[in-house]
Amino acid sequence: MGFFDDLKTAAIEKVKEKVKEELAELGIDLDEDDADEAPEPEPEEIAAEEASSTPAQDDDGGERPVSAWSTPLNVTTSSPPSAPAVASSNYSPSTTSFPRPDADTTFNEAVQKLWDLDARLIPNQDYKIDVQSSKHPCNKEDAAEEPLFTYVKPAVFRKRPTFTTFVALLNNYSAYTGEEEDVTEQELQENRAFLNEVMKTAPMKYCHQYCIAKGCTYKGKEISGGESEFKRTLNSIWFELYSRSGRRNMDSSGFEHVFVGEVKNGQVSGFHNWIMFYLEEKRGNVDFRGYIKPKCRGSSTAETNDDDPVLTLQFRWNGVEKFVGTCFIGVTPEFEMALYTMAFLASEEDENAITLDAGGEKFDLNVKCHKYDRNTKVGSCYVEALAHYE
Repeated sequence: MGFFDDLKTAAIEKVKEKVKEELAELGIDLDEDDADEAPEPEPEEIAAEEASSTPAQDDDGGERPVSAWSTPLNVTTSSPPSAPAVASSNYSPSTTSFPRPDADTTFNEAVQKLWDLDARLIPNQDYKIDVQSSKHPCNKEDAAEEPLFTYVKPAVFRKRPTFTTFVALLNNYSAYTGEEEDVTEQELQENRAFLNEVMKTAPMKYCHQYCIAKGCTYKGKEISGGESEFKRTLNSIWFELYSRSGRRNMDSSGFEHVFVGEVKNGQVSGFHNWIMFYLEEKRGNVDFRGYIKPKCRGSSTAETNDDDPVLTLQFRWNGVEKFVGTCFIGVTPEFEMALYTMAFLASEEDENAITLDAGGEKFDLNVKCHKYDRNTKVGSCYVEALAHYE
């Protein structure tokens, strides 16, 4: 039995209980029935789902229900079905039909496909934010009296396994570089549970296929089609510890830096994830201080508003400044894992300029990826917003 296949039911239940208790402390009750569930699907959506209700084979040979979103990955079509721009919080992640990437698929095309496949949340329904006022990065005045997030639907954390297992990881780290990380067996199981869940989703399956198509290698070995081996690679890239402080203390990892954040030399480093931001705001540890307009302001014609999926922020975390930090809003954990894994494995450049069509508006982004520990681990990955236009 493989390293990722022997998680006991009890271990999974521990993950669920941990998240339930942590969120309960923040006033997020996962046992509560949602009076504000996603609206009933339109008749044409029901018809599409009923038309696609034939059972399909799962990876282990069993049958799984097929919805309008879940046809086998190995189905290749010349024109993929158009994915909805967003998906509500009761979405159950599964694979979607899409053409396989090939050696000629560009990084920009692959990122756009990830975006189209992602079952991200619906703004003003699954979550609400208040961007308030803009500011210059050098301006130290607080331009936002209120928190950024006003609401995230609790069902997101109860019904989406990738969200649940992601949240379980966020308190497993010491924020300060130089402090040795103490990784317990339970935390190792939580890492494995998260990777198991994200690899069931369309974005991560597409990421895997893209890395194969591009002939990517890791530690001199070509990325293969075996899912278990790819999960081992992900575990090494994202979760294996290294020393960021230079003191030989194993004090950091790619996952901690990118998704959780660290404090180094009196400044916040990393911390590029909206879920972490939301939960830390709920705890009173994050003070949102305003948004920053994209770099190329002359190219930006769209106004920043409360349904933008990309925001550049200024904030304080436990009193420590983050002067400029860009993150996606409302995307799933699997989208960001897939995006940054592709940047790490499939790109020879530290920076990748792309244009993201977010449906009705576009963002010019620079996807940055810095490698660590002789190019075997993620040092940092994030996006830089260059322009925003309609």
